[in-house]
Amino acid sequence: MFKSRGMNILFIFMVLVIIGTVAAFFIMSNMSHNGETEKDPDIDEIVKNLTVATGEITTNIKGDHFIKLDFNIQVSSKDTKEELEKRSFQVKNAVIYTVSGMTPDDLQDQKGIANLEDLVKKRINGFLKNGTVTHVYTTEKIVQ
Repeated sequence: MFKSRGMNILFIFMVLVIIGTVAAFFIMSNMSHNGETEKDPDIDEIVKNLTVATGEITTNIKGDHFIKLDFNIQVSSKDTKEELEKRSFQVKNAVIYTVSGMTPDDLQDQKGIANLEDLVKKRINGFLKNGTVTHVYTTEKIVQ
């Protein structure tokens, strides 16, 4: 190939380094993707093992009004569901504290409901020791 033997060896060495680098890149890339392919739970798994219903919660809010709420709370694991069921009194307390400072106008539109769900999620995650709340779904909301 080249006139000198040293240049031939250097060329072969460089080709091997490039091939090794490319192979290492693909192997490492494939390994990192395998860890991320964890599938999301199906709806049956969510309903049966990952969701806790709060039951009806009625309390007063600002301006001599009251609100009736019901939530389904989705959690990250079965252990978290068990913990959340034991802490149901803390969940209701978190909801009451959250809505007590709100007005009916704060809770009327989609943005207000989304804000309420986010605030409830943050409060509950604040006291959970095992896992997290992944979603809070409002299943009933009546403001009078």
